[in-house]
Amino acid sequence: MPYDDPDPTDPMTLHGVGVETDDENATIEMAQCFIEEYIRMGFTADCLLKIFTNPGYAGPHLAYEQLGEEGIRNLIQDEMRIRNIPTAERESLVRVGASGAMTLRVLE
Repeated sequence: MPYDDPDPTDPMTLHGVGVETDDENATIEMAQCFIEEYIRMGFTADCLLKIFTNPGYAGPHLAYEQLGEEGIRNLIQDEMRIRNIPTAERESLVRVGASGAMTLRVLE
């Protein structure tokens, strides 16, 4: 099969789908999913907020623009509380460089 001509029946082909919704909770649920995943990866509350404020992370940044910084901070605190993670004492598994680039310590 030619490289530029993917087979539409190939189950490994990536497909993006835009979903429009009028449900105001959709953005909150999306943000909660991002937060939960990053918490499980070892991100601290500060690192999470940096992800949401960075336009390079399209989904989290969209939630940040719609919910505002206070809304995102509240969601982060709620998710940390659900998992009994002390936000002030947790050692970050993520390092943030001077350029803002984030790396996982376990990969170094």
